[in-house]
Amino acid sequence: MLGIYKPAEGMTVDQENGTPWPADGMDAPNTLFVRRRIACGDLVEAEKPVDPSADVELENGPPIVPVPETPEIEQPDGAETETPPRSRRSKGEK
Repeated sequence: MLGIYKPAEGMTVDQENGTPWPADGMDAPNTLFVRRRIACGDLVEAEKPVDPSADVELENGPPIVPVPETPEIEQPDGAETETPPRSRRSKGEK
């Protein structure tokens, strides 16, 4: 994506599929068609639209996600704590 672009002042720009480009702007796909509209001045860079519902979530703070605790496993005295080596066959053995 190239960023948020909107039609230049007084311009009406169609998207590749023929639908009109939103007047408040949208995230422009990185295509030759869009790059040409930007180069000729039909599309200009726009500010990212403000989503009012996003502000409500930030006022309450980020959601708290509980982190499960991993219980510690106690090893009996003298028990091995390392993984024993695996026996491997060479390519010649079958």
